[in-house]
Amino acid sequence: MAATQEALDEALQPFINEGMISGVVTMLKTGKEATAYLCRARPALGAKYAVAKVYHESTRRNFRHAEAYNEGRLILNGQVRRAVAAHTEFGRQAAEGIWVDREFEHLSALADSGADVPEPYACEGSVLLMEYFGTGETPAPQLQTVLVEPDRAGALLDRVLWNVERFLSVHLVHADLSPFNILVHEGRPVVIDLPQAVDARFNRQARDLLERDLRNVCRYFARFGIERDASREASRLWERYRFGALG
Repeated sequence: MAATQEALDEALQPFINEGMISGVVTMLKTGKEATAYLCRARPALGAKYAVAKVYHESTRRNFRHAEAYNEGRLILNGQVRRAVAAHTEFGRQAAEGIWVDREFEHLSALADSGADVPEPYACEGSVLLMEYFGTGETPAPQLQTVLVEPDRAGALLDRVLWNVERFLSVHLVHADLSPFNILVHEGRPVVIDLPQAVDARFNRQARDLLERDLRNVCRYFARFGIERDASREASRLWERYRFGALG
């Protein structure tokens, strides 16, 4: 469910005050953890448009098996940690900030690595402001909805797998990768929606989550007659990661 106009205006005001955006054009999509809005960017941002991802309150989120995503994550401040665990009002507010900061950090590391992800511009409160992919006000489509030309499917899959490797090179596994959170822009994939990404150094389920991501991707591309063994791909990438062989 999208935010009320009053709540949306309040959430976006810091970015307006900073001269990053001038207002909302339209709602792009709403999902299990957030609603994304297309915004008019100001010249200082260096783009015509930007995306404001406004997180829902934690009580409205719907991550299945959230414990798998949270394993290995530490909240160092004891007061905050206890408040989050106790689900107090302060704890809920702190948790909102943690999710937004987490996705900002993930996107920053991945953008620096050269991965095909939106560049994050800023985050404040429950909002992440980031790069927009689209033609004019028409956003880039999800892979799930794209009519991929059969002779282009192999190259597109290779680029998705390259991005999975880029994620691992900075110790990340997307953990929810599917054709629904891969956009296709100018023939190339753009991976989005990263708050649940896990740190492969500390999460014991990272290897299994990696294979699940690859199964989702390979299952989609099988419709074009491209057969890839997701388990074998996961093992190959994981071994290279373990031995520091990812550039």
